[in-house]
Amino acid sequence: MNKLTDLTESFVEIQNWKELVQQNFDRKSGIYSYAVVSKLEVVYDKKSYFYPTKINFEYGYVKSSKKIRKTESFKINNIEVKIIERKEIISLGFYKRGKKYSGDIYEIINDIVGKESNLSAKFSNDLLELGDNPLYGIDSKLKWPAYILILTKKTEGESLISESENIELKDILDDYGVHYIYDNSLKNNYIIVFPLPYVKIVENKIRKNGDRESIFLVLEFNQLGIFYSPGIKIEIESIIKDTKKEIIYKKTETLIFNKASYQVVEIQPELNGQISYSSIKIKMNGNTVEKTSGYYIRDIKIDVKIK
Repeated sequence: MNKLTDLTESFVEIQNWKELVQQNFDRKSGIYSYAVVSKLEVVYDKKSYFYPTKINFEYGYVKSSKKIRKTESFKINNIEVKIIERKEIISLGFYKRGKKYSGDIYEIINDIVGKESNLSAKFSNDLLELGDNPLYGIDSKLKWPAYILILTKKTEGESLISESENIELKDILDDYGVHYIYDNSLKNNYIIVFPLPYVKIVENKIRKNGDRESIFLVLEFNQLGIFYSPGIKIEIESIIKDTKKEIIYKKTETLIFNKASYQVVEIQPELNGQISYSSIKIKMNGNTVEKTSGYYIRDIKIDVKIK
C-alpha cells in the first residue's frame, strides 16, 4: 500500500498554483461546467478518520447546486464502521468574475478552499493515464485521463495508525476509489482533479495479418460536438518497437473524425517484426489529451524436460 505522498512523489512543486491553473485550464474553453467537492469521513471503532477534500471538475449540464450526504453503516470483525460521504455539486457561474463560483477556474478553487494561507502545491505536470499508479490510487472511479493538483496546509506532523487498521480502512474505501494508507495529515490536503473528457483508448491489442503485425485500437470520442468544428485537428503519435527493442514505426498522423462515438484505428508498421512495445499519444491542436505506453504480453513457450 502507498501513502499519498508516495503516489505524488513525481509531482512538481509549484510556487504559484493560481497562475498555473489560469494558464493551463482556461475557463473559456468550455470544458468544465460544474465541480463536485467531496469529503470522506470514516468512523471506525468509534474513532473518526478524515480524508482529503477532493475537487473534481466535470463537464455536462446540472440544473442547480446541491449538497448530498450519504451514510453507510456495517460491521467488520464485530467492529462498527460508518462511512460518511459529503458531496457538494457546484454549478459554475459566468466566465466573468462576479459572485462566488464564477470567473476563472483558479478563482473558483479559491472560493472552495477558502482563505487558507501557506498552502504548498504539487502538480502532476503530465497527463495521467487511467492505469497510472497516482491516478488509480487517488481516484480509481475516474473515467478519463487527468491532471492532478494537490494543495496542502501546513501541519505539525502526521500521526500514523496501526497496520491492521490501515488494511481494513483501505478495503473499506475500495468502493469509493481511494487506495492509499491513512494518516492524520490527509485532512489537510485538497486534491483537485482536471479530467480531459475528449478521447480515450478503450482497446489496444496486436493484430496479425499473415506474417505481418499491426496495432488495433478502439477509440471512444466524447462531447462529439467539439469534433465537428473545422478548427479541431486530431493527431495520433505512435512509436512501435519489436522484440529486439528496435523502432519499427515512428510517425504522427492526422486522425479523421468519423462522426461516431467509437472509432477503429489500425497502425501498420512499415518494417516487419514482432511487436513488443508501443507508445501512443492522441493530440488535439497539439495538446495531448490521451496517452498510453507499455509492453504487450506475447505467447510464452516453456519447454519441460522430464528426466
